[in-house]
Amino acid sequence: MRPILRPAPRFRPALLTLLLSTGLSACTRPALPSQSALTPEIRLREAASASGVSGLQIQSQNDGGLKVTGSIREVPFTLRVPKNWNDQSLLFAHGYVTPSPGATEKVPDPQTEPSFGVLNAAYNQGFLSAATAYPRVGYAVKGAVEANEALRAFLSRAGSRRAYMMGISMGGSVTVASVERSPEAYAGALSVCGVTPGWRSEMRYVIDFWLVYDALTRGTPYALPGDGDFRQKHSVLTREAILQSMSRLFQAAVLRGDPQAKRLIADVARVTGADPDPVSFSTPLVALIYGLPDLLSAAGGVGYSNVDRVYTGSSDDAALNAAVMRLSASPESSAFLDANYTATGRFEAKLLTVHNLSDPLVPFRLSTEFAGIVERAGNSANLVQQVVDAKPVNLTDIASSGPGHCYFTSAEIVGAWNELRGWVEQGVRPTERNITQRP
Repeated sequence: MRPILRPAPRFRPALLTLLLSTGLSACTRPALPSQSALTPEIRLREAASASGVSGLQIQSQNDGGLKVTGSIREVPFTLRVPKNWNDQSLLFAHGYVTPSPGATEKVPDPQTEPSFGVLNAAYNQGFLSAATAYPRVGYAVKGAVEANEALRAFLSRAGSRRAYMMGISMGGSVTVASVERSPEAYAGALSVCGVTPGWRSEMRYVIDFWLVYDALTRGTPYALPGDGDFRQKHSVLTREAILQSMSRLFQAAVLRGDPQAKRLIADVARVTGADPDPVSFSTPLVALIYGLPDLLSAAGGVGYSNVDRVYTGSSDDAALNAAVMRLSASPESSAFLDANYTATGRFEAKLLTVHNLSDPLVPFRLSTEFAGIVERAGNSANLVQQVVDAKPVNLTDIASSGPGHCYFTSAEIVGAWNELRGWVEQGVRPTERNITQRP
């Protein structure tokens, strides 16, 4: 629910080259069914008509591979098919794009999409890399799952005998939903900074942060403009206004040592679980005013209720609970979030997730929550979770300060992809560990 959900990876060319040259290229893969004698181009063309593909265009590339574009059910896609295709595919699910006037969904190009280098790495390893647009801009889990499944089915008809999936942020939710709804379709999946447990959890986090911050700062110099109801649009409630409020609050606490500001920061952090820094405070507030209206529109209302919630951790919990706004979830929105999508933990693919230890938009606790869902489903054998250190906080330069959403290097995520392949192809389960790589 933030505009920047396709983060530019911090490329480390030497490390990436090392990973690609020494990673899985020398591994012995289990045999797949023999490849068809037909060329990939012929196989794709023959599969197109049976898959409802329109506007199929196939272009030869300088490296001997193919760039393929087209649409399925009016949703465009792009493929990169290597010269020596190994009959395996990697499908990519992109993150949330904030709706804006005139905005349209654009199909990611697997060659240039900032997937931390994974799509290019997979292509160089012989994989067909694929990406599809979504039927709508913004919150689009339902349509994204359907679009990716239609694309996967097309590739299967064209001879893809093993499918992997990768998703970033909202795409992580798309990935979980896809492997749960089509349990036999995917061999492996990689979720990066994903909303893995479901969107009610994400909605709960950003809404609770707003409600708690509003209740605790009301009547102080750090209160947000507007009447406190995030469901109403207020022209004065802008990103700039939120950042100014955060700047006043943290300057008062850090530079002047103001006791009220210090107490407010500590109270908000303890009650919400957010890290006590300007980025962790401002991010959910900005996401709420710019992304939540779209989610509420898609879901048909608020799908999270805090009517019975007792907030704890502040210096005056009684006053906080008396002041906090109460919301009731509508049955329609609850049903929508259950279906689009709340994780069940039941999947057959090997699923590897990677999350920053501190993420201001999709907090690390969601990763822990997802692990609990999978454990209760008796499916922990198919899940491995890895972590990466957060982007450091820099109070002297807030513009470059952490923590950050989806803060990874290409070496970290390409390395995770290679471990996922080893798990699927050789049965070598990755270890649940900190995979941070620093210069």
